[in-house]
Amino acid sequence: MYLCDLHSHSKISPDSKAELSDMARSAVASGLKEFCVTDHCDLLGLHGEPVASFDWPAAKAQYHAVKKEVGGALIFRLGLELGSAPADPDAARNILAQGGEELDFVLGSLHNWIGMEGGRDLAFSNYHDNLELSRCAVESTLDHTWSLVTQYPDCYDSLAHIVYPLRYIHRDGVEMSIAGYEDRVRAIFKEVIKTDHALEVNVCRGTDMEPWPLVLSWFKDCGGKLVTVGADAHKPEQVAVGIPEALAMVQAAGFDHVTTYERRRPVLHKL
Repeated sequence: MYLCDLHSHSKISPDSKAELSDMARSAVASGLKEFCVTDHCDLLGLHGEPVASFDWPAAKAQYHAVKKEVGGALIFRLGLELGSAPADPDAARNILAQGGEELDFVLGSLHNWIGMEGGRDLAFSNYHDNLELSRCAVESTLDHTWSLVTQYPDCYDSLAHIVYPLRYIHRDGVEMSIAGYEDRVRAIFKEVIKTDHALEVNVCRGTDMEPWPLVLSWFKDCGGKLVTVGADAHKPEQVAVGIPEALAMVQAAGFDHVTTYERRRPVLHKL
């Protein structure tokens, strides 16, 4: 299998303290052939504050230094996890333009409530014994994911962790499955496929494995071809955790290839 991890964070992200050099060394030690750093750029901050810029000089400086350090031991890519693009598409497009030709890959994420709950990250809501709020979190995320894939397809390459709100809903003990939203997810997938975009299988450091066989079956059934995989590591020891299992799920779902990106163009690798 082509071992690759296209979702990771360094100290450029607000929720990581990791040195990118340590992340890359971990990628090499894990046997990865390809690794992409995708630091957070959320147009709504953790507590809902508007964000209209990204520190590209710092991100590019550390990327080039580490790329030189790893040399031929690893294919090393520069990516971005762009969150909440529908909240400010002009800012999203301006930030992506500043990435220039060095930018290889863009994950399209929805981490925040948009227009609700103060715009804060979904992680900060309390879903305990609150099925109504839980449903609202999933539905709001799907609403804005629909906006992303239909109105702003230039703002992402791979649709990131479509099950994101369920991480925190399950954390708080509420039983809910993406299976209850099949029609809405399939409609989103048809738009993703129509515009030649990818779906990300995000295993959240090996802790979020359960939903992906079903989600992948829907994507495949809708005609999907491009799938990326990511561990969503925020620490060196989390790099590549769950990636072999993710690739096995992709293969079991009937996909022959895993996808990586170079200069925002898909590259297919035989599984």
